[in-house]
Amino acid sequence: MSVLIAAFPETKEIAKKVATSLKAHYTEIFIEDFPDSEFHLKLKKNPRNKTVVIINSLSKEPDRKIIETLLAAGIAKDYKAKKIILVATYFPYLRQDKHFTKYESFSSKHILELFSIFDKVFILDPHLHRIKNLQQLSKKASHLSVNPVIAQYIKKRFKDNFLIVGPDEESAQWSQKIADMLGKKVVILEKTRFGAEKISQKEKPMEHAKNIIFIDDIISTGRTLEGALKMAKKQGAKKLVCIGIHGLLVKGADKRIKKYAELITTNTIPNKYAKIDVSPAIIEALRKYC
Repeated sequence: MSVLIAAFPETKEIAKKVATSLKAHYTEIFIEDFPDSEFHLKLKKNPRNKTVVIINSLSKEPDRKIIETLLAAGIAKDYKAKKIILVATYFPYLRQDKHFTKYESFSSKHILELFSIFDKVFILDPHLHRIKNLQQLSKKASHLSVNPVIAQYIKKRFKDNFLIVGPDEESAQWSQKIADMLGKKVVILEKTRFGAEKISQKEKPMEHAKNIIFIDDIISTGRTLEGALKMAKKQGAKKLVCIGIHGLLVKGADKRIKKYAELITTNTIPNKYAKIDVSPAIIEALRKYC
């Protein structure tokens, strides 16, 4: 089957690696704004009779990225692509996974419904909490984990004895699994959230560890990690490392974390701390699916 990997600007480096490994065609997606701020998109190669894989990170400007991604899929469909697949290295609007209060948006369901034009949607490590499986929201959507990639990075990079810590209960689905892969102990901290930036964390022993690697899926404001790092320092930890899958890093989060620890993220969202390449996970998934 002929495959065309179509990349948005933020994900072109990942997409090139994927295309090379799969021996697929590669194209960048042309984007410009009309004077009235509407988006103008164009594929630079013919998608006809090809499986078109659109790779995009729907981060930072999620509303814009969602519309651009849907327009790109529409082009592929109009010009007779055989299949259209989305690989979202980051997917937004997943934190609201139910109607929390009366008449409030169930955004994870509502936004995923917009992507019905795709035959398949792969989402790299979606932020799932009360909903445990993406297929509860969309039969076309699948969770693509980069835990093995992170575990391999840690194994190569960190030789000293270390403890893995999850900064809150939600992080356990990453920190626990990566610790298991590495045969390491893990401690999961407890957190109560009072708002977007106000939290409370329960003091918990961290095994008197001197070297600690904190693992979380999304680093947004960094408040949760900041509290966990202060707790670790108070307990005598010396070397601290924070690994985030999705480095949103808003409101000075990186500066907040770097006061206490080395900061590392994957490249699902391009940033200067992105040292872990997720393309192997994408390549493996597409090789099985395509």
